[in-house]
Amino acid sequence: MATKEEMMADFKPTEGEISDADWCGSLKDLFSPDDKNPDSRRFIDMIDGNMSVSADTGGEQWGKKFNPEGTVNPTLTATDVPNARKTNFASKIPADAPEELKKQVAEGALTFTLVMGTSMGKKVLKFNGLYDGKGGPFLPAG
Repeated sequence: MATKEEMMADFKPTEGEISDADWCGSLKDLFSPDDKNPDSRRFIDMIDGNMSVSADTGGEQWGKKFNPEGTVNPTLTATDVPNARKTNFASKIPADAPEELKKQVAEGALTFTLVMGTSMGKKVLKFNGLYDGKGGPFLPAG
């Protein structure tokens, strides 16, 4: 498998119009620092009119796909660029999380912009990093 650096160097953003259906499906998570399971999957599904993100990490399942009545529901929202969507994983933070973590999340630590494209011949979604790509402190949950 290619390294993260090789995949980033080969990344080409998708051009033109992109439908909601193009965003939906099952994705393999390659680089989440807190998820080392090679079989971990992320899912993007239209649920109740929202583009909802869910996951099956092998150790846990989260999101509306697996828990329709739950509160964990990161969604993708459109931007002014067809190949980019915004998301925020704040709903994954439990009520009993440390106050410092809650403060960081409120300040945007878990806000990201995703760009659809290709790398190494495969469709990929590139995340820009913590605080919507600006970087900053993050006290990992758990």
